[in-house]
Amino acid sequence: MNRKYLWPIVGLVSVVILFFIWGRLFSPTRIAFVHYQVISLGQISKANTNPFIKVKDVGTDEIKRLSGFDMVIIDAMGLRINEEQRETLLKISQKVPVLSITATNPANDIVSVDSAQVGILKSYLYSGGRKNYHSMLEYVRKYIDKKKIYTEEPSEPVPAANNMIYHPDVENAENEDLGFDSVAGYNAFLKKNKLWKEAAPRVVLTGTMGDPEDLIKELENTGNVVYPVRHLHKAIMEKRLDTIAPSLVINMAHGRLGDMVVGELKRRNIPLVCPLNVNRSQESWEADKMGMSGGFLSQSIATPELDGALRPFVLFGYRTDKDGLPEVYAMPERLDVFVKNIDNYLSLKSKANADKKIAIYYFKGPGLNNMVAGGMEVGPSLFNLLKRLKAEGYKVDGLPSTSKNLEKLIQRQGAIFGGYAEGAIAEYIKNGNPELISKEDYESWVAKCLR
Repeated sequence: MNRKYLWPIVGLVSVVILFFIWGRLFSPTRIAFVHYQVISLGQISKANTNPFIKVKDVGTDEIKRLSGFDMVIIDAMGLRINEEQRETLLKISQKVPVLSITATNPANDIVSVDSAQVGILKSYLYSGGRKNYHSMLEYVRKYIDKKKIYTEEPSEPVPAANNMIYHPDVENAENEDLGFDSVAGYNAFLKKNKLWKEAAPRVVLTGTMGDPEDLIKELENTGNVVYPVRHLHKAIMEKRLDTIAPSLVINMAHGRLGDMVVGELKRRNIPLVCPLNVNRSQESWEADKMGMSGGFLSQSIATPELDGALRPFVLFGYRTDKDGLPEVYAMPERLDVFVKNIDNYLSLKSKANADKKIAIYYFKGPGLNNMVAGGMEVGPSLFNLLKRLKAEGYKVDGLPSTSKNLEKLIQRQGAIFGGYAEGAIAEYIKNGNPELISKEDYESWVAKCLR
């Protein structure tokens, strides 16, 4: 053969061989997660320390992309795909290993992984935790993608963490949360790490809808002792709440806690606060004039209020992590406002009633229209409330002797005017005893409360 043609052929063959070796031994393992909870996906991402394992979040509208991955893992609980999407997924599963878990629709229980490997993978995924997730990713690279280089032997699945109390590792936040089976053991940890404050309010944090790390840190920074509890119901049943003696409970979940838990909080006079997770990026939530709607709104706000929950305040949203995956986080400027609000609630326990400030909101139409509320006598009800507050030591100055006189006072000093009532507005400014504030004060209040 003419050497002129030999060397290009040798070069081409070498490239093919090198490409083959790269694909079989070195190339990254690409794992797609479909319909996965962002909270779990964030933990999986943090558990991945191998630069040759790439984790991607793929939406149900991008199913065709899955053919380019080395492994597909689907959380099929409540998965909604049409027949065309399902057929596409079935075809892909003939070439790409696919594992569906927690399928609520049998048609979506699509599995093309070897049956001996299904149990191991499910053990990693169901048990959760960074150690299991790390081993699961390494298992996929070594035994499913069958890469020989840049992999490690995965550990055996370990049972799910079931410690009563947890806390981020103080020395390295990237590590698995530390677990404690007793309040005494947790208190010893707090004292060792200078997080214990003898007379400080004790705040119980529970639920799984938010990422608690920054919230725990900020509550501790403002002087509280925080008890992140995995299962509040269990803590009550085992009398652990007696030892903690919390001043307040924060529940990072939507839905109800249940009558038993609510009854215990009511008996102990413990306020319940439920911050919200908007379940999407902060930017898209802020751009949406509706904000929250439908069943998600009722489960996140209306239902917790049945338990007596306070302050339905948006705290958590999604952002993109270093690997391009969505992760849950506490929005920093909202975290600051939320924790200050919590501290204000807690301060009420130690304040005398005379030093507390209460704002009472009522509905009133313009001009001489009455105060109204369906099925209620607003004037007499408000009068009785103010009398009760005064009897309990609250500062209620200038309260008239009867509810009728209170209504007259509100008509005179709490009037509402339309733009047409210029003369009435001037009369009100002159004789209605309004609280006049400077433009600078008003703007400073607005700047503090609104971005």
